[in-house]
Amino acid sequence: MGNVEFVVCRDDNGKIAAFHNVCRHHASLLVSGSGKTSCFTCPYHGWTYGLNGELRKATRISGIEDFSINVFRRDNIDTDNVASEWLGSSSELFSLNGVDTTLTYVCRREYIIECNWKVFCDNYLDGGYHVPFAHKGLASGLSLDSYTTSIFEKVSIQSAEGGSKEKEDDRLGSKAFYAFIYPNFMIN
Repeated sequence: MGNVEFVVCRDDNGKIAAFHNVCRHHASLLVSGSGKTSCFTCPYHGWTYGLNGELRKATRISGIEDFSINVFRRDNIDTDNVASEWLGSSSELFSLNGVDTTLTYVCRREYIIECNWKVFCDNYLDGGYHVPFAHKGLASGLSLDSYTTSIFEKVSIQSAEGGSKEKEDDRLGSKAFYAFIYPNFMIN
């Protein structure tokens, strides 16, 4: 978020945790990409953290005076504080529209868009103005008369009700919800 990297994981009990993506020892990045693992091992010195953030193993530390493994525990990020800080007064709208901790990971897709990012964001934030012309298939699944844009402290939310149930696009479900979270995070 912003310029701070996080690692988000789900433990064996299904609990979601998020941590800064750095080792507490020498600040090396712990992981990149996505996948499954039972722990996080720093690629620099091999320090190993559990999915709950606890330091499990600090390599070659024997003999260091007053070393406490608990001092180097990864601090779990309080999701309520993240929601409050990043989403502000719009956070309730996310959970009302199905964007909350009950979501499950399905897959990761990356798209490289060769364009000016400012133009891309401007297009994303145009309130559906281009949808009937540039995305005819999407437009046929939405009730464009219901399209709204709501502005919050750091968030812009656009939403629209779905069109007729007969033409419902599997990708849309019963409505559309688009959020742009400053400075560079988008949710469709």
